[in-house]
Parts: sequence; structure tokens; C-alpha cells
Amino acid sequence: MTAAHCIASTGSLGWKETSENNDITIQFQLTEAGFVEIDVLARSESDWARVGGESSALRIWVQWEYNQDCVLFYGNRPFTYTRLLGWMEPGIFTVRLAFNRNLSSPQVKRAFVESVKIRTAPVSSEMYDVYKHTPVLYGRNVSHPFENRFTDTPLLLFYTTEQLAAGKAIEYQMIFSHEDEGTPTPLLLSKWGRTTDIEWIYRVELDEKGEVQNAEFQGPEHVTTEFNGCTALGGHPALQSATTNGMVTDQIGSAYRFLLPPAMEWKPGLEPRERIMDAFPYTYQVTAWEMLRQYTFEAPVVANSYHLADLRHYLFVQTAKVTEGPGDSTSIDIQVKLKGIDGWFSSSFGDLRHGEFRCAYDGPYFQFSTAVKLPVISGFEHIEEICAVWLPGGEDSVYVPEFKAFFLDDDYAPMPAIRSLSPVTVTADQPRQTLWREDMSL
Repeated sequence: MTAAHCIASTGSLGWKETSENNDITIQFQLTEAGFVEIDVLARSESDWARVGGESSALRIWVQWEYNQDCVLFYGNRPFTYTRLLGWMEPGIFTVRLAFNRNLSSPQVKRAFVESVKIRTAPVSSEMYDVYKHTPVLYGRNVSHPFENRFTDTPLLLFYTTEQLAAGKAIEYQMIFSHEDEGTPTPLLLSKWGRTTDIEWIYRVELDEKGEVQNAEFQGPEHVTTEFNGCTALGGHPALQSATTNGMVTDQIGSAYRFLLPPAMEWKPGLEPRERIMDAFPYTYQVTAWEMLRQYTFEAPVVANSYHLADLRHYLFVQTAKVTEGPGDSTSIDIQVKLKGIDGWFSSSFGDLRHGEFRCAYDGPYFQFSTAVKLPVISGFEHIEEICAVWLPGGEDSVYVPEFKAFFLDDDYAPMPAIRSLSPVTVTADQPRQTLWREDMSL
């Protein structure tokens, strides 16, 4: 989904090994100044689900200067890792990929590269402003010098745009493989419908000439903070992962960094953020492998228990809640009835609350995602009915305009989804409405 076009390629390298003192180089000519991307089709002797063997890392050098690192989180499966190298003037350039022994997991000694492609987005690109302000993210080092080699690693960057009275705003959001702290992991699925962490990290406001009028980031404790930091790699704002729940800082103190390209524009009024994950299914897989490594799953699975289960036990749901007062914390529950099993299974575990925390989604977006934990690994052939249920504490009427749901397969990738664009309204007087039954035509 990149806006850049290819200007150089190695062709097939025959899965060339890269290890200590065994690098890969590619030379290219840039005839017009622009933002340069690199596509690296690679695999690794690693497994994101294996302790001590989570990943290998490639260090990228441009003109013999350190550019960034690329964590190969997809293990021994071929995967194209796309990274933004930054702004470059016309010239002949040499890119070197070197196995980073310090950043790679202890059990991993090498990686393999099948091909390398170089892409460019010139000044004339409609994505120019989006590329220009894409932030460099320095890796987290809260408890380990290279934490992102095994936990909460950046997977994907996406963005939103907003027209202002005079100019526009661009906001960048990062999908991390997980969050080590913050919302308890079993409740992430209820609250957010995922075990990844999705956070806005940088927002810039531009005037009609494209000049920066304001720049800010999401700092520790979710505090919106004015950006006063430095730039890197041709003018990109530099941030660093600062906390174990996805917050950032403009104070840099890390020895490794990433520059992920803006992969896709998110439309908040039309879809939940998790639709970005749907477009890039590997995000579901990597976070599931991280769960396999970091957590002990409940077994056997207990009905309506909030304890974490294997992610294949969950029905992943994307829907919306529309109310007259969008600022009100109005919530709905998604409930599932299985064939041959009495009772309903609730996405919020029966509107479970702990202090001020509520399992049901009550966040700022009317489009949202959740997940329903089921006692057995199921498919839609095992489901009798799916309902939306009104929950107290907000408005008396909630309009639910759409519905999408899917399971994960044995490889933790999303399976084909069911959808409905037939709206329902749940109210205090009529709190339950059917979203899906097997006999419904969707």
C-alpha cells in the first residue's frame, strides 16, 4: 500500500545468508530528490513464540552511516519488511544490510535475504507531507537495552488526516505487538478486541503552505506534550518508546531506532482502528505468538471467566455504537449463544468492572472492536446467535449500524468474516437485538 515506486532491485539472491561479517549490499541511483523506502524479503532462524530465540535483527547502513535496525519478527517464514530510509538528494547510494548480533536474540545467529528493492516517493507525490513528518522511533530500553527484539515491537505505522480552518493535521499511530503494562492482557480483548497496543504517537498541524504550526506527541501518562525534540534521517521528528504501555518521549537515550513508512490511512468515522490490522493480518499472528511465549493460558477454558485463553477461543468483533451525545460513556455488550450450550457468552463478562475500569468499551471512537471468549475453539457453524445488548450507565438508546466478526485459524491469522450492514437499536426498554443468526441473509 506504499505510494513509492521501485527504482532498483537485486532480483533473487537465493536466500543469501547474512551473519556476522557476512553482509549484503545494494547500490542504486536516485535521479530526483525524495523519500526512499527499502523492501527486504527475509526470513530468520527465529520464532517470536520462543524464549531466547524471538528474532534476529538487520542493521541498515546508508553510505556507511547508521540508518536504522529492522527486527525480523516473522521468524523463519518469508516476509517483506518495508522501512523508510528517509529523505535523500540525487546521487548514487550504497545500502548495506548487516546482521546485528547485539540486537538479535541470543539463540539466533543468522538471517536470510531473498531480495531487496528500493522505492522512492518524490516531492510531487501526493503523500509528500505524510512522508515528511513520519516520526523516527527509537527502541524501548526500560528494562533491557533492546527490549523491542522480544516484546512490544513496532509492527506497523498508519496515519489520519484532518482538514483544519487553515491547513491540515496529520496524526501517526503505531501498532505495537503488545503492551507489557496498562490494561491487563485478559481485558485487552474485552476492551479493545486485540492484544496489540495501538497508540497515537505524533501529531503535526500544517498551514496551507505546509509549514509546521504545532507538533505534539503522546507522552507518559497519556499526556499530550509539545514536541521540542531533534530530527533524524533527513528531517524526520525523533521520538523514543518511553513506557511499557506505548507512550513516547522526545528525549532520546536509546541505541537503536526504526523508521516505519506510513502504511495506510485510517478513516475514523468509517471504521475501527482494527481494520488496519485486518489489512495486515500478520499483526494478529505476531501478537498471538507473543501471548504464547509470555502467558500461561487458562485450560480448560471456563465459561465467562476473564482469564486469558488461547486466542483461537475468541470471536473477534468490530462494530459501532452511535448515540445522540457522542461524548457520553455509553457502552454495549456483544453476546454469543453456542449451539447445544446453555447461556450466553459476554464480551464484557457481564459488564465486569474493577474500580473505575470497565471491561466494556467506553472510549472516544464510536467505531470499536471487542472479543467474546468461548469455551471451545469454534467456528460459525457452532454459533446459534450473536446479539448486541444495551448496558446501563449511558444513554437509553444506542444505534448499532454494522457488525463484522471472525475467528483466528490454527496459524492465528484471521479467517473469513461474517458481516452485517443491517442496523439495530438497543434501548433500556428493549436491551437485546440480534446481529447475526445462521438463518439470516447478510
